Amino acid sequence: MFFHRHAMPGVPQVLLACLTAAALPAQAAFIVDQVQLRREGDAAVLALQFATEVQFQRQIATSAGDTVLIVYQLVSTTNREIGPGSQLIALDHLKGLDRLRLTDEPGQADRERRIVLRLGEPGAVRVRQGADNRGIEIVLPGRGDRLAGAPGDRSAPQPRVATGAPASADTEAQAKALLDNATQAMASGSHRLALDGLNALLDLPPNAATRPAQALAGDAWLALGDTRRARAEYETFLRLYPQGEDSDRVRQRLAGLPAEAARPAPQVAEREPAAPRDDTTLDASVSMNWYGGNGQLRSQDFQDSPIAGLPPTVGEAQFSSDRASQVIGAADLSWRRRTDDQDQRVVFRNAYTRDLERPEKSRNRLSAAYFDHRALKDGWGVRLGRQSPTGGGVMGRFDGLQGYVTPVGKLRLGAVAGVPAEPLFDTQRHFYGLRVEQDRVVGALGGSLYAIEQRIDGEVDRRAVGMDLRWFSGGTSVFAQFDYDVAFNATNAVSVQGTHVAEDNTVYTLLYDRRALAPLSLGNALTFEDPAQPGVIFTRIAPRLANTTVAALREQIVALTPMVTQAQAGITKPLNPHWSVGASLGLTNTGAIPPVPEVPGFETGRPATGDIVSATAQLIGLNLLSDRDTHVGVITTIRSPQLDGLLLAYNQSAWWWTDWQVEPSLQYYRDRTPEGSRSERWTPGLRITYRGWKKVALETSLTYEIGKATRMLADPAGSAPPTATQESSRRASYALGARFEF
Repeated sequence: MFFHRHAMPGVPQVLLACLTAAALPAQAAFIVDQVQLRREGDAAVLALQFATEVQFQRQIATSAGDTVLIVYQLVSTTNREIGPGSQLIALDHLKGLDRLRLTDEPGQADRERRIVLRLGEPGAVRVRQGADNRGIEIVLPGRGDRLAGAPGDRSAPQPRVATGAPASADTEAQAKALLDNATQAMASGSHRLALDGLNALLDLPPNAATRPAQALAGDAWLALGDTRRARAEYETFLRLYPQGEDSDRVRQRLAGLPAEAARPAPQVAEREPAAPRDDTTLDASVSMNWYGGNGQLRSQDFQDSPIAGLPPTVGEAQFSSDRASQVIGAADLSWRRRTDDQDQRVVFRNAYTRDLERPEKSRNRLSAAYFDHRALKDGWGVRLGRQSPTGGGVMGRFDGLQGYVTPVGKLRLGAVAGVPAEPLFDTQRHFYGLRVEQDRVVGALGGSLYAIEQRIDGEVDRRAVGMDLRWFSGGTSVFAQFDYDVAFNATNAVSVQGTHVAEDNTVYTLLYDRRALAPLSLGNALTFEDPAQPGVIFTRIAPRLANTTVAALREQIVALTPMVTQAQAGITKPLNPHWSVGASLGLTNTGAIPPVPEVPGFETGRPATGDIVSATAQLIGLNLLSDRDTHVGVITTIRSPQLDGLLLAYNQSAWWWTDWQVEPSLQYYRDRTPEGSRSERWTPGLRITYRGWKKVALETSLTYEIGKATRMLADPAGSAPPTATQESSRRASYALGARFEF
C-alpha cells in the first residue's frame, strides 16, 4: 500500500477519487492510522498513530545513515489478525524535509512488526514510544529549522514577558516537575532530553520555574556545543532578568562565548505579515497481491469464527488446508485540509480478499470511511463514519460518531456512540460512552476516565468503567489500562507497559497484559452451547434466554470466557557501531476454551495452556557486507506443560544497487512433548522488493518448509501402549505483488 502526498485544487476531485477507490479491491494490513509532523526544539518529529496498542522495542540504523529498522510489538492483536502484506507511507518533501518512506510489515514473530524507514537525506534518527500506547515517534535531530511555523517551533528564542495573572497551582506543579526532570537529565548528561522538558516548561504561563529554566536552556545548548543557540537563550534571560546572582552567572557565561560573526544588515525594514495557512493534500494508492501455497494453515472456518483471535500454541497441530490461493488488493485514500483555524480529513480504506480455492469465503472489509474535523483554536473536534477505536472503552472498529470539547485548560470531555463494525450472528448492537481526559494531572502523570454501555437485542451487552493512565519522564514512558464490567462484576482487561530509551539508544521494555479472549459481553453466550439444548446454535439473545436468566447467563459467560495473560521484560543494547545484543523473557497463558461446535478442532473445546515461558537472545549485526545491511540472529527456548521447544532463526535485510531490498532467512524449530511426540522443521525463505520506480513497487517472497514428526497415539481402549506414527512434510508458500501510488 502506498501513500502519496501532493497538492489538490479542490474537493470535487476528492469525491471522484473516493468513487474510484471504492471500486477497487484492497488489502487488510492498514495498521498505521495517522502520521503527524511537529517541531520539538531543533528536531523534526514524525508521530505515528496506530490502529491498535503497540510497544516500541528497538531501532537499528545502518552506517549509510539513510535506512533505519524500527521494531515494535503488538499488544492486543497479532499479525495473523492484521493480515498479510505491508503498508508503505511515502512522504515527498513534506514541509521542507527531503523524501521519506516508511514501510510497515510483519516481523519474525506473530506479534512482532517492523518499520523500514528510508531517508532521502542521511542523518541521525532517534525513536521512542509516542504520547500513548498507540503511538511511536521518530525524532530527526537538527531538522526542525526546516519546519518554520510548525507546532512547537522555538527556533529563535523570544523574550517571555511575565504579564497577566499569576500562574495557577496546577501550572506551578507542572512546571516544577518539568524543571526537576530537566535538572536530573542535565546531571546525567542527557542534554537533549533536558531541552525537551525545558521547551515545554517555557511554553507555560510565567511561573516560579520560568527563570531558572531559561538559564538552564542556555546551559544545555552550551553543553551540546551549539554556542549560537546558547547565546540566544542567555541574551533572552538577561533581557527578562537583568538583576540577581543568577544574572551575574549568565553574564559570565555569555562573556565566555566566542564572538559571533557579524551579520549583514537586513534589506527590508519590516517583515510582511505571513499569509494565512491553507494546505490541501491527497494521499492515494492501490495494490494487488497474490498469495499461494500448499501448506498447513488454520482453516478459513476458524478465521471466520468468533474465536479467530485466539493465538496458536507453539507446536500445535494446526488445522489443515493443503492448498491456499488468494488474491488481495488494496485501496487507500486520505484527503486533508489544514488552515490556521481547523484541520479536516476524509479517510477511506477498503479491503477485499478473493479466495480462489474457496470462493464462498471471499469477503470485503471496509476498515475506515470517516470525516474528521478539528477546530484548533476553539478546542473541539468530531469524527463521523467507520473508524478504529482510540480508547475510552471502545474495543473494536465501529460505525458512529465521536467528539470532544476543551472547556478549560487541557481538560477534555469526550463522547462516543456507534455500532460495532463486525456483525455477531443476527443480533442488533449499539453503544454509547463518555470520557474525561487531562494531561499532566499531577506532575508528569496524565490520563482519562470513561464509562461505556453496549446494548444487544434490547439487553445490556456490556456496561463498563475504566481508566487509561500515562506518565513520562525523560526517556521513560509508562502506560496503564484498566477496564471493569459492572454488569458482570468482573475485570475485562488490565495492562501496564513501560519503555525506557537511554541516551546510548539502549531500550528497556516491560509488559503485563491480562484480558478476556473476547471482551466480556452477553453476546459471548452465542459462541458456546446451552447445556440444556446441546447441538442447538443460537443467533439472537432472546431464544438463548428462554431457559435461563440474564444473571445466570452472565455467570456462565464469566466462567467460560478464557483469560489471556502475557508478560515480558526485554533489553536491546548497542555494543559498538556494528553489533547490538538483545534479550527477553516472556510468559503467556490462555485459559480453557469451551466447546465451539461450528469450528473444526474446537467441537470439544480446548484445555488451558498453562504457563508457556520463553527466553530469547538476539545478536544484531550492522553493515557487515555493505553500508545498508542488517543481520538478526535469534535463539528462543520454550517451556510449557505440553512441550519443550527450541527456535533458531536468522534474517538478513540488505539494500543492493539502492533500489533492491533482498531478505534471505532461515528458521529451525523442534519440540518434544511429555508423551514422547517430537517434531522438527527447517524453513528457508527469500523476499525481494524493487522500489526503483517513483510510483510503482514490486515485491515477491518464497518460503519452503521441510518437516518431520513422530506422533504418539494412545490406544482408545487403554489396553495397549501408545503407538508411534512417522510423518514428513514439504510445504511451500509464495507471494507476488505490485503497488501503485497516485
